[in-house]
Amino acid sequence: MTRLVALTVTAALFTGVSLSAHHSYSAYQRDRLVEVQGVLDELEWVAPHSLLKVKDDEGHLYIFEWQAPFSLQRRGIQQDTLKTGEHIIVTGNPHREFETNRILNFKSVRRPADGWKWPNW
Repeated sequence: MTRLVALTVTAALFTGVSLSAHHSYSAYQRDRLVEVQGVLDELEWVAPHSLLKVKDDEGHLYIFEWQAPFSLQRRGIQQDTLKTGEHIIVTGNPHREFETNRILNFKSVRRPADGWKWPNW
């Protein structure tokens, strides 16, 4: 049985099949959606989750936990798709400690200047 598992994992790695881990979203309020309008302060292009940092008009910084860079690239997002200083509208599920940390689980982003949005459906 151990050999079968090892063979399956090895075959998946060599054929380019992605193995994805699934983690809990229990830290987020999945029944709430918050929209933040502001400017892109920074996009941290890091694994395991990219971080989209947005400052609203009052200067509050919000951090959206997005997907890993390789996942974003497969879906058409590049590191320079969104640029620092651009006005964007981002939605996400707030963290349970949102009032103190302003962290959200990313859901969508729009760029009003040209109508671009992601996801694009």
